[in-house]
Amino acid sequence: MMRIAVAAFFATLALAGPASADFCLQMSGGLSGDLGFFRFKGSLPKGANQITTLKGRGAKLPYPVFGTATVASDKSFVQLSASFFIDAEQGQFDVSINGPAFTAGSGRSGYGVYGLPSTVTVSVVNCSCETTPCP
Repeated sequence: MMRIAVAAFFATLALAGPASADFCLQMSGGLSGDLGFFRFKGSLPKGANQITTLKGRGAKLPYPVFGTATVASDKSFVQLSASFFIDAEQGQFDVSINGPAFTAGSGRSGYGVYGLPSTVTVSVVNCSCETTPCP
C-alpha cells in the first residue's frame, strides 16, 4: 500500500512539470548561452512601484540566484538586480527591462574571479528554452 502511495506521489510530481508562473531571462554579451539563462519563481512584476524578491536558478542548472525586481512609478521599466553562484564563481547582474511590453532591455553584469562589469542585453523568454533551444 505504501509503495502505491509513493509511486502515485512521484507520478503526480512528474506530470506537474515546471510552474507556468515562472519567468525566464536570456542574456547575451558578458553573460551568454547557458551561463546567461536564468529562471525565477513567480512572475515578472509589472505594477507601479512594485518590489519583488527574486529567487531562482542559473545556467539551466540548480545554481542559486537571488535578488530583487523593482518597477518604476511610471511603469516605464522594471529594474532587476541579482547575485548568483555558478561553478563556484560569484556573479551579479543589474538590468532594466523596458515597458510597457517588458520583453527586452539591457544592463551590466559581472562574473568570475575579476567580475569586471560588461554590457549585456536581456530578453524575457519562454521557460521551455531551458530544455529545448529557442529560435
